[in-house]
Amino acid sequence: MPSQTGGVASSAPPAADDEHLAELAELRRFEDERRRRTDFAAQPSGDRALGSDPYQLRPLGDGSRLVGLLRGGDAVVLVDRRGRELARAPAPPSPTALAVDGAERIWVGGTGSAAIAVYRLADGPALVRAATFRVTGAWTVRALAASKDGAWLYAADERSGLLSALALDRGGRAIRQYRVGQCRSPIQLAHAGGWLIANCLNEHALLAYRLEPQGAPSAAPTALAPLRMEIDGPFWSVAAAAAGDLTIVAAGGVEDHPLERKNGGFGYIDSFLYLYSLPGSPASSASFASSTAPAQPARAAGPRRLAAVNLSAEGVVTPKWLTLELDGDGGAVVQTAGYASSVLATLSWRQLASGRSPAVATRPFMPGTTDWSPSPSPAGENGREPGLAASPLFDGWIAAGEGAPELVSAAPAPHGPMRSVESRVGEALFFTTLMAPWNRSDGKLSRFTCETCHFEAYGDGRIHFTGRGAVHSTTKPLRGLFNNRPHFSRALDRTMAEMVHAEFRVANRWNGRDPWFSLEAADFPWLAATGGVPATLSPLYLRRALMSFLMDLTFEPNQAVRGRRHFSDSERTGAALFRGRCESCHRSRLIAEEPASAVPFESWEELIFSPQGPIVWASSEYRKTGVEPYVHPEGARTSSLRRLVRKFPYFTNGSARTLGDVVSRAAWAKGAFFHDSAPGGAEHLRVDEQVALLAFLELL
Repeated sequence: MPSQTGGVASSAPPAADDEHLAELAELRRFEDERRRRTDFAAQPSGDRALGSDPYQLRPLGDGSRLVGLLRGGDAVVLVDRRGRELARAPAPPSPTALAVDGAERIWVGGTGSAAIAVYRLADGPALVRAATFRVTGAWTVRALAASKDGAWLYAADERSGLLSALALDRGGRAIRQYRVGQCRSPIQLAHAGGWLIANCLNEHALLAYRLEPQGAPSAAPTALAPLRMEIDGPFWSVAAAAAGDLTIVAAGGVEDHPLERKNGGFGYIDSFLYLYSLPGSPASSASFASSTAPAQPARAAGPRRLAAVNLSAEGVVTPKWLTLELDGDGGAVVQTAGYASSVLATLSWRQLASGRSPAVATRPFMPGTTDWSPSPSPAGENGREPGLAASPLFDGWIAAGEGAPELVSAAPAPHGPMRSVESRVGEALFFTTLMAPWNRSDGKLSRFTCETCHFEAYGDGRIHFTGRGAVHSTTKPLRGLFNNRPHFSRALDRTMAEMVHAEFRVANRWNGRDPWFSLEAADFPWLAATGGVPATLSPLYLRRALMSFLMDLTFEPNQAVRGRRHFSDSERTGAALFRGRCESCHRSRLIAEEPASAVPFESWEELIFSPQGPIVWASSEYRKTGVEPYVHPEGARTSSLRRLVRKFPYFTNGSARTLGDVVSRAAWAKGAFFHDSAPGGAEHLRVDEQVALLAFLELL
């Protein structure tokens, strides 16, 4: 059993690592020095810390020009097929959502607000913002999809889960809004064959809404209840296509098998491609939204899974984009690439209904892509008109024709510091297979990365078996770790140096390699795009690089505080309740384990409404609060409440599905606090107090 010092489990390296004690001590010195030099109240927020982050792409007209989003630059750009920028315009904050129609109208939304901006092309060329409107009842616009005729725009709010349909005028402005449905963390939308498909990350499901016309659009037509396509974990990408009455959905996601954590490793978490068929489409080619009336029982047959292909076995790990084409004769072609791997794969079926495995062709590519626009004509095969991809990992556009992929760097984001080469290598270690390049796909053995369970460094909604007794645990965000140690619920890693060293060991648990390894940069040609990478990456360099990235990996701003500076009356009441009821555990500190970093109550408001929102709302102590089974004999380490709204589900065992559940269960009895399983007669918050406390927690 680990020894206890100051309420924190010590984490001396195991005996097998005794030969590396000097190197680990050096890493701890590096960590301590960085902490001494860091002002945790003023670290750049996550939307400003990691570069320009090209994120989405859509072709315009004949496909020779494309419109793209710079998520870290708050910009929409016009580029050619080589990724060369032709025009730029400001976009809603943290743009992630992009849609275009046949008339070259462009809609952009983002995770920083509920605004949608409408753009048009002008001579020059130039991108001109023609209008801006908001999605009522939404916090964000994470995803958009447009009908081909430009009459409808569909929007997904990642925070509330709201799925909306917007009837448009000729200028692309919303004139009516309808509620289609709701799910947990919708991150993508696809539209085909009269169906709207939402990728609901934390629900581990694709929801397909059939959009049936009933008279004119102004008559507020109705939709059936959604059809569900589910797996035992998250989907990361979705596409849909229709041919006649056949609608096919393609999705990239994790292996449909419970995650295994036995014996200090990870099992059954390969990346897969799934294909589903949906029932026949409405006769009309127009798209219609649902009304606000209650959903009616589904009358159509359910979706049918046609294929489940292990993409990791083909070298494609964590696919965040895919394209789907149907030939009208029962055949299909899917193209995809892994964010974590340097392979572009094309999978072809002559007859989907045959149940046969696809023909698979692969070619070298670049990792770190989130969107792809294939070549618009056969000319792309000889390199004249290449396909183009968006790469947040390399902060650029990747042109890929017949030859080697070519990286064209996007213009730097106009804010945030220059990142070190070590930090950029650390980002690759986090998001690609570089941390365990020898892993293979065989039974429970899997090719995976940190992002397999931590999408965009947050969570994935899983409650997984830890391999210890009856303990199950939820996945936590990996942002904001620098000032939130000891790490994770058991708090066995007192420093980031020890935590990172342990992660190398876990990632390489089943591949037969010593986790204390070096890499040759020449074996990973795509690393050259980072620039300045040493020829040999030593074990110490690799660990220091991952630490450097995690030190830069901060939280994005909370949408609830953008453009605001002060509490509402309800939020102020909630803050006072939190101080009296919760702060004795969830400390208002800038550094979780340092009491001297405590923020006085009178300064909470200013820091909460800053973009960083830097207060950790945690401490290093263990607590037993009734949330069982306990992950440690002394309970669980007090969790950080920073960006609590981005986590799902709640508590270490995942038993609370909403923040309302968390607050309603809170109770006090005989001087003890209970998050769950409170004894009879315990004191609970009144309903009005629950409302006020929830309003405050939404700000953190």
